[in-house]
Amino acid sequence: MSRVERPSKPKFIADESFIKEFENYAHSIGISSIGYTLLNSDLLLKDKFVQYPFTIVLTMEMDNAIIKTAPGDDAKDLNDTAYVKASILTTKLSDFLRKEGYDTEIAQPMGGVVNFSLLGQSAGLGHIGDSGLLITPELGPRLKVSAIFVSIANLPVNEENEHDWIPEYCEMCNKCVKACPEKALIEKESCCGNEIELIQKKCVGCSLGCTYCIEACPFEEKGYSHVKAKFDKINAKLREKQAKNFDMGLWNHWLSENSKLFTDLDDGFTMAIAMTDNENMIILNKVDNELNVNLKSIDELENSNADLLFVMDEKHMDELLKDPTTTKFAELLSSKKIDVYGLSDPMKLGKGYVTFLNKLGLSIGGECCG
Repeated sequence: MSRVERPSKPKFIADESFIKEFENYAHSIGISSIGYTLLNSDLLLKDKFVQYPFTIVLTMEMDNAIIKTAPGDDAKDLNDTAYVKASILTTKLSDFLRKEGYDTEIAQPMGGVVNFSLLGQSAGLGHIGDSGLLITPELGPRLKVSAIFVSIANLPVNEENEHDWIPEYCEMCNKCVKACPEKALIEKESCCGNEIELIQKKCVGCSLGCTYCIEACPFEEKGYSHVKAKFDKINAKLREKQAKNFDMGLWNHWLSENSKLFTDLDDGFTMAIAMTDNENMIILNKVDNELNVNLKSIDELENSNADLLFVMDEKHMDELLKDPTTTKFAELLSSKKIDVYGLSDPMKLGKGYVTFLNKLGLSIGGECCG
């Protein structure tokens, strides 16, 4: 559909004012949000050569009529029209770039070359929910995604994603799973717990224009800001409750009873113990041969402030504290009810935690699957 030829000698650098001009034009023709990322093999669905990894990701609103129409021929026609509109807008923006001397290649919304939801997430526009759809602040899950691969090597790529709380909310919600009439969304066990998997061959979103998962989603019904405020309120109450339940005296008693276990750890060693169903973590820090214990938010954990990370269920934490010996600790570790991760290089630091783990019958080598 392009009306502008690809430049024979493309430009590779764009100044900030041109990027702003491009974004203003995109918004003026109906594009909701614009993000930038670098294409990699994880984002590709097919083994296809793409000349430029520099990627502009675009989202466009789906008309509400699609949501209100029951799955069938009419809904499919409306959905197909939305795809065509997204393709036209993407081509217009590609031509805009070509006129200015930049080379482009289009990823059509129905082309199946890239994982568009993952591409939008990589660009920081939103995050994938349990439905497998990209959820953004502007449109929730009611959107179409397209992309342009461009010769502009200095795109303002944003490597952070402020929407990574969405999967945690989805875990509490599950409305899209219950709403799917085709059972295309199923709960499946993984190394990180239960996850929702989209069975693509069962989904009739494209073939029949089905949008039940979108209609049921709180991000569509209530809006992003409302859901985020609710999520933050729930977490604040949970953290307050967990902080009240934290018994410092119990932990200090357990440490004193098991002090020999920690003798090989050098001063400055820090251990973090996180609970899978808890927003807080226990921090054990050895200073002047004394072990100190305190409570921190799990958001504060960084590789630089912990040498070891233990992850366990809260019920196992209770079992651990009731046992005055190291027997329960070793038992939980050997049965893999406690996951152990080395967050720093033991060969560089030499803080004694290799010996510490060996006492418990473990060796370094586990890596976080998250």
